[in-house]
Amino acid sequence: MNKHKSKPGLLLILIICLLIIIIGITQYVTHNNSSAIDESHVFSEGGLTIANLNVGKADCAVLQVDDIVGMIDTGTYDAYSTIDSFLKDNSITEIDFLILTHYDQDHIGSAVKIISSYDVKNIYLADYVSQKEYYTGLMDCIKARENIYFVNENIAFNYNDISIDIYPASSPDELLSNSNNADNNMSLVCMITFGAKNFLFTGDIEKDRIEQVINDGYSLSADWIKMPHHGGYTKNTSDLLAIVDPDFAIISTSNERPAEEKLLDLLSSLSIKTYDTTYGTIITYCDKNSIEITQKSN
Repeated sequence: MNKHKSKPGLLLILIICLLIIIIGITQYVTHNNSSAIDESHVFSEGGLTIANLNVGKADCAVLQVDDIVGMIDTGTYDAYSTIDSFLKDNSITEIDFLILTHYDQDHIGSAVKIISSYDVKNIYLADYVSQKEYYTGLMDCIKARENIYFVNENIAFNYNDISIDIYPASSPDELLSNSNNADNNMSLVCMITFGAKNFLFTGDIEKDRIEQVINDGYSLSADWIKMPHHGGYTKNTSDLLAIVDPDFAIISTSNERPAEEKLLDLLSSLSIKTYDTTYGTIITYCDKNSIEITQKSN
């Protein structure tokens, strides 16, 4: 008799255990979703925040200081939903400056959508004609707009506390004669200065342009560098790092095109702390005197 009576009791215990598990899972999912929403609000008041977005083997960085917002490159066409979600999550509706380093699709793919969907006030572009597929559409999009700047000489400007220097190719004819990597080598190189700290964006420059940059003799010392061409390595990469002398390196790429081992070994040998967007969006915060970097896990 006791054995028969224990079956309903056992069933009740099992039901209670199942309910506890379901409640626990629900609370876990709710907590995780809440954390993800909180983490999407990455910008802090009073300092410079740079978000190198996880957009695959492509480049897109969003910069903000107080009410000033900038963007350097716009990823691929397919990256728009990621970029748009990030901007919306951070209550961004206006972009004060957009810098498009060159015309490869993994740098300008979402440019037309962003320009059409957001109030983009100033656009800076490399001054050359490209044969790449997204170039014509971009030119059509901006042809009737004001505040378009095709950069063919060094320029410097400020947005409140952010100072920006843009360096175009000093000898473009040399670079354009090699059609294989002309677009990459024509990349605008950008230095962002905030307080005592410098941040260098290098587009996709390769060996010939790196040589020009070194020979140009610009002051390119920086605390932080976005490495060229998605973590590619050239024989003069070490020369570039010698003049920049950074503490931090950012690589914008993905598993489909991982950073080259030679580059990673070089960065490690120089004790440069390295972050890769393959593993998630990289958030850099600067208070004018120090730099702190975190990474949002995929």
